[in-house]
Amino acid sequence: MAVVRLRLLQCVAESFRTCRSHGKSKGTMMFLASIVFLGLFIEGGSAQDATPRGKNSCYDDAGRARRCMPEFVNAAFGLPVEATNTCGLTEGTEYCLQTGHSGVVGVTKSCYVCDHRDPARRHPPEFMTDFNNNYNWTWWQSETMLEGIFFPNQVNLTLHLSKAFDITYVRIRFHSPRPESFAIYKQKSSDDEWIPFQFYSASCERTYGFKSREIITRENEAKAMCTDEFSDISPLTGGSVAFSTLEGRPSAFEFEESEVLQEWVTASAIRIVLTRMNTFGDEVFGDPQVLKSYFFAISDLAVGARCKCNGHSNKCDLVTGQGLEDNLVCKCEHNTHGVNCEECLPFYNDRPWRRATERDAQECLPCDCSGLSNRCYFDPDLYQRTGHGGHCINCRDNTDGAHCELCLPNHYRRMPENRCVDCRCNPTGSESQQCGQDGRCRCKPGVTGDKCDRCAADFYDFGNYGCRPCSCSAAGSFNNEPRCDSRTGVCKCKENVEGQNCDTCKPGFFGLNGANPFGCVSCFCYSHSSICQSAPGYYARSIATDFETGKQRWTAVDRRGDVIETQYNALTQNLGVSAESSEPIYFLAPGRYLGDQRFSYNQFLRFNLRIGEQNARASIIDVLVEGAGQQISLPIFGGGNPMPAVVGNDFKFRLHEHPDYQWTPRLKAEDLIGILANVTAIKIRATYNPEGVGFIDDIKLETARRGFNAGDEASWVEQCTCPEGYVGQFCESCAPGFKRDPPNGGPFAQCVPCVCNGHSDVCDGNTGRCICQHNTAGDYCDRCVSGYYGNARQGTPQDCQPCPCPGGGACIQLYNRDVVCTECAEGYGGNRCELCLDGYFGDPSNRKPCQKCFCNDNIDPNAVGNCNSTTGECLKCIYNTAGFYCEKCLPSYYGDAISLPKGQCQACNCYPLGTIQAGVLTCDPTGQCPCLPNVRGQQCNQCMSGYWNLNSGQGCDSCDCDRVGSLNYTCELETGLCTCKQGVTGRRCDTCQKYYFGFSPTGCQACNCEPEGSLDLQCDEYGNCPCRTNVDGRRCDRCMENKFNITAGCIDCPRCYDLVQEQVNIHRTKLRELTNLINNIGNNPSLFNDTEFISYMKAVNTSVNVLLKDARGASSGDGSIGKQLQDLRADLNEVIVKTGQITRSIASATDASMRTMGDISVSEEAIARAQISLEAAEDYIDREGRLALQRALEALGRFGRQSEQMTRIATRAKLESERQMDDAERISTIAKNALNTSREALRLAQEVFSMPDQTAYEIQKLRQDYSDADRLFTQTKILAQEAQDLSKEAHSQALDLYTEALEDIPSVNVPQLIADAAQIKNEAMQIKAETDRLVNQNQELLSDVEKQKILAGDKLEGGIRLQQTTDELLAEVDAARATARDAVDMGETTLKEANETLKTLIEFDKLVQESRGKADEALKKVGKIEDTIRRAEQTTGEARGALSGASSDAREAFRLAKQAQETAQQASDEASNIRGEAERMKEKATGLKDEADRLSTDVDDAKKRMDDFDSQGMDDDRLAKEALDKANEAKFVADDASKKVEDALDTVKNILRLLGTVEMANPAQLDQLERDLDQVERALADAEIEKQFNKITRANDLVKKLATQYTEDYSQLQADVDNIEDIKNSLPDNCFKNIEIEP
Repeated sequence: MAVVRLRLLQCVAESFRTCRSHGKSKGTMMFLASIVFLGLFIEGGSAQDATPRGKNSCYDDAGRARRCMPEFVNAAFGLPVEATNTCGLTEGTEYCLQTGHSGVVGVTKSCYVCDHRDPARRHPPEFMTDFNNNYNWTWWQSETMLEGIFFPNQVNLTLHLSKAFDITYVRIRFHSPRPESFAIYKQKSSDDEWIPFQFYSASCERTYGFKSREIITRENEAKAMCTDEFSDISPLTGGSVAFSTLEGRPSAFEFEESEVLQEWVTASAIRIVLTRMNTFGDEVFGDPQVLKSYFFAISDLAVGARCKCNGHSNKCDLVTGQGLEDNLVCKCEHNTHGVNCEECLPFYNDRPWRRATERDAQECLPCDCSGLSNRCYFDPDLYQRTGHGGHCINCRDNTDGAHCELCLPNHYRRMPENRCVDCRCNPTGSESQQCGQDGRCRCKPGVTGDKCDRCAADFYDFGNYGCRPCSCSAAGSFNNEPRCDSRTGVCKCKENVEGQNCDTCKPGFFGLNGANPFGCVSCFCYSHSSICQSAPGYYARSIATDFETGKQRWTAVDRRGDVIETQYNALTQNLGVSAESSEPIYFLAPGRYLGDQRFSYNQFLRFNLRIGEQNARASIIDVLVEGAGQQISLPIFGGGNPMPAVVGNDFKFRLHEHPDYQWTPRLKAEDLIGILANVTAIKIRATYNPEGVGFIDDIKLETARRGFNAGDEASWVEQCTCPEGYVGQFCESCAPGFKRDPPNGGPFAQCVPCVCNGHSDVCDGNTGRCICQHNTAGDYCDRCVSGYYGNARQGTPQDCQPCPCPGGGACIQLYNRDVVCTECAEGYGGNRCELCLDGYFGDPSNRKPCQKCFCNDNIDPNAVGNCNSTTGECLKCIYNTAGFYCEKCLPSYYGDAISLPKGQCQACNCYPLGTIQAGVLTCDPTGQCPCLPNVRGQQCNQCMSGYWNLNSGQGCDSCDCDRVGSLNYTCELETGLCTCKQGVTGRRCDTCQKYYFGFSPTGCQACNCEPEGSLDLQCDEYGNCPCRTNVDGRRCDRCMENKFNITAGCIDCPRCYDLVQEQVNIHRTKLRELTNLINNIGNNPSLFNDTEFISYMKAVNTSVNVLLKDARGASSGDGSIGKQLQDLRADLNEVIVKTGQITRSIASATDASMRTMGDISVSEEAIARAQISLEAAEDYIDREGRLALQRALEALGRFGRQSEQMTRIATRAKLESERQMDDAERISTIAKNALNTSREALRLAQEVFSMPDQTAYEIQKLRQDYSDADRLFTQTKILAQEAQDLSKEAHSQALDLYTEALEDIPSVNVPQLIADAAQIKNEAMQIKAETDRLVNQNQELLSDVEKQKILAGDKLEGGIRLQQTTDELLAEVDAARATARDAVDMGETTLKEANETLKTLIEFDKLVQESRGKADEALKKVGKIEDTIRRAEQTTGEARGALSGASSDAREAFRLAKQAQETAQQASDEASNIRGEAERMKEKATGLKDEADRLSTDVDDAKKRMDDFDSQGMDDDRLAKEALDKANEAKFVADDASKKVEDALDTVKNILRLLGTVEMANPAQLDQLERDLDQVERALADAEIEKQFNKITRANDLVKKLATQYTEDYSQLQADVDNIEDIKNSLPDNCFKNIEIEP
């Protein structure tokens, strides 16, 4: 919310500055300031709401309700705007910017195109409410005047807010000149009319019928006004119009009490009607260029508003409606509900709903219903009488009263429950409806019962004269017990019986019988009749099975219907069955129990059943009757039957639909009889346990039979009285002339008259098919037979006439009475078959037969007009075919148009830039496009390998990659960049990268110059780095001999190393002499003494052996070099161990990444060294071997004949040379294998390279998260410290105030106050009498005073208006000043926090750099040690050792590559862990920040409460001064009265002063003070002194005071405006959607 205030303040400050620069009037500036006040008024009015109670600011810390409002927002932001006109919707339209008047010399217009299809040139309505800034404005734009946008054609812009809002302002920023006339309308809801909000026009009366700048009075506060303030054409762009809804409304500062203004600011939609453009008048000439420069354009539309919740909610939520649209709804508090919280909840109506105010939250209070109701309504009369308006309704427990505190009339309170109970006294039999305390009613004679509600036994006709005896039929009475209703005498009949005496069946029933529990049986009659009676000649009988002669066709089945074997017991004469599983077994009835068993309705099915187990498990399908595709069932215990047991029990089940008999599903009587009319199965469950057994006997199904006169008459068989169309005893057949509907519907189907259209009198009763005559046919004789036409439904013998078609074919007659033949030959058509149909061609009129069009099936058979009806040419070829018969593919298509399946013609899809074009892009029959040079592919969309630049349109250019520096001869198709080898760059890969050397087929090698020893990191073409003084080595990475400490500049070693240097020099001298000697022998061969030669060779051999021993000692560790290497290996192992420990205990992702990069570098160096070593070994062996061989051969040629010994030496040399040649070849082979291994290791290492990139990204992200967390932590710490300081300060101030308050509490003499009050009352009575006398004496003076009062009243109103304006401006400036100061403080705090965060980041970066340096040093040390080991291994003279070293290097490189991969993975895992820690740290920091915010809010609340105390003290002082002024005014009436009134007011003043200084006082004393003050006020009110004179004096003084105050306030306002402008200049330029209120 502070950001919104700061943003609004910045915008208004900018507008003030612009107004001053444009010389705007003071009224405009005051209007702008009022917008600030109105924008902050609603928010500021609830300053106390800033302190949240938990998460609900609608209640304070003590839980008391208070006014709350949603945040102040730009309600238009991001919402769609409906525009009736927008430029460029259908096509691009040109418009010109109006940069000045067309007649001004040097002024030009810049023209552009508006095109909705182009995102860069579109100007849709949503650009009015999107995100804008001062540097990149977007805008909506209408069509220009050239397209007809001119008066009276207007443009409407409609903004739907989706809910009612309290609108503070509507601000429009025009990208075009502001219109000459436009209006703003509002709509309170979607069903309401549009109401004018404001009119802007330079011609108000002519355009809108309003006077310009009318005065708003309290009588027309809700009236829209018209003003010409913003109707000037200047500025040409960027002009703003800000409409404040409350500006100039007299009741604006009593907004909470003004229902008119509350309705005035309410709107759910805003409409802007752009009526007339501002022009220079040059449009009258009709110049199109001029007309293009006039249009409407708006860059920003802002609506400052709050979601309307009437002060009962602080939040509006989006709710999805039934139409899936999103709507805003207030989240109501204070026991309110509704979209705008406009109603109280149903049980919270103890006082009327009101809008919340700053002083009173107007919380809806619950009703007092004594806990006996949860609903009530507001009763105004009750509220007026008692102060509580909640009137309870729907009181429970027979209570009544506004609070459910009374018993209803004719109720009594039953004890001990203490509940109200209905007396229920019968009105006829009781003397009174009110019963006694025991609930018994007083009965009339002959009436009995506690409630006097019945006659005595055996009496009825309940009334004033007693009751008469009953005479009920026993057969029709319930339970066959004659009983009647004691009041009416109506007998209590069985279910299907009626009548006073229960002697008549109900309609639809028949056969009254005492044995029938329902009395009568339902008429069945196949549902065709409800009138029936008992049929004569039918007698009761049973279908029985006693198993005396065997099974008697009873069988058993399981649930699937599979037959189960039964066992017949001849001794016990029953039938048994056993189950082999848990599946139940059923006894299945034979055929004589099936079929039509309608006469068994309401009769019993009986049987005897026993099982072989103790406990039976029943189900709902123990007894089943199936028929007519349905079944009914019930459990074995249904109808009051017992459970099966080991002892046989008799079971009986009545076949009736009544629920008491438990048949399921529940059916109607006719449905149950329908099942019995066609029974297909009767099943009785036999087993009730797994693997159980069951036995059945004595099965009987009761029914009836005609003519069997050996028993009781079967009164339950019906004789139906059938309606028309039905015949038979049961109405089961149709009468002659009637048929079933639907046909073959069976006896349940209706019978309807036959329908034969007058061509037959007879039809089949089941199918309804007529026997037709008069050349008609059809089931209903409704059509003519084939070869005839006409309307057979007319019902005359002449309905059907012969067809006039060739060959007597069939025809039909159309509505226009034309006869059309319907059986034309294939391909023929027309009324007389004289035309060829669509899809055929020919000319039957000229004896050319109709033939089917032949288009190779490349047409749509459902299409019309596929071919020419005369020639047969195909006209609508599909599948991309063409030709007379659609026999070929379309141009630019290829394939076989004739073959199956169809659709083989495919588009060539030649790439235009790669294809040779000859008008159109075509291809050969195979689909191959003609390609430009060096272009390939079927569509010519690819360059040949080694070529690029396909889009040139001239063919592809050669990559021309350098064969030495590129990996291959291909390049990127778009850029032509070749794929370079390691260290090579350039488009053609023909140059080494910076800090690389040795351009060769293997690429370029890294210089790797040591920074400490090199003058430059760039080496020469041989890889030699420029070394500093005393620095040696190709990479300048070591000191010269007898020098050390390269970091210090390679200083001299101690002098003790000079002895070593001397020995080294001596050996080198001897080696040079030996070399010279050998060279001399080779160059000048001569004879020499063999002995001397042998001695010399022995000396040389000894020297060589010494050197070999030293070399072997160096490699084995016996010599000094070996010791050094051993120490180095130990150091290396220690470093490796430490490195592993560091890796396992890594603390940050940065260190892990550095180690990963170091390991990869080591791998690369090891691989490079291995490759170099192999190449050097190969070159050395090849070169030295060949040289030795050559020398040996030459020596043999010169000296072999002169010396036998020399010959042997030469021979040995030759053999040794050959052996060395073999070794060289073998070493070469092994070296090549090692090289391949090394290259594979290099490839694996390169694959690992990608992992550090991901790790580096994770590290960067973690750094950012760490930085954010650290910044939040620092900010939280600062805020917490500030909050703690403020809390301590507030606490100290509170203690001081509390101490001062305790010290200042005076002692109050209560009896003295009472006596003074009584005396004041007596004196006030005297004053009143004296005043009445003075009034009578000065009646004329009072008349003059009344006139002067009227004049003073007019002046007073003018002064009040001036005072209101001044107060508004002053309050707005004060609010702006306070907001600006808060913004500056916030900016300073933010800057301080940013500096501290920057300092922390610098320290963190420094720590990272130090860690990185240490890691680099460790890695460099590892590299040096590895390099020393490699050089030591290369010094051995044994080729196998060199080979072994190379192979070991390759394996070591491979191992290091895998280790680098593992390290990278560990680094990634560590990075994930650190990121998780950072997230948790961030959440913890966020929690600390929230806690600090709460502390800061509490401090602000404490500060505001202190300010409220100060304000209350000032108000008390003001009230005291007003009281004193009132006392002074009384002096003008009478001196004596003035003195007494002044004494009374002094007493009031003292009381007010005590109340203002006392913060915590004795409640009893305060109550007494209040009573004293009430007495004083009543005494003064009774005197009515002020009413006579105070208005005149007060008006006169007020006018003078206002005049002086207005001048002072204006000066102060001017100074404050300058101050705001200075504040604005010091604020940042950028903010969220800065709004310029006025240019």
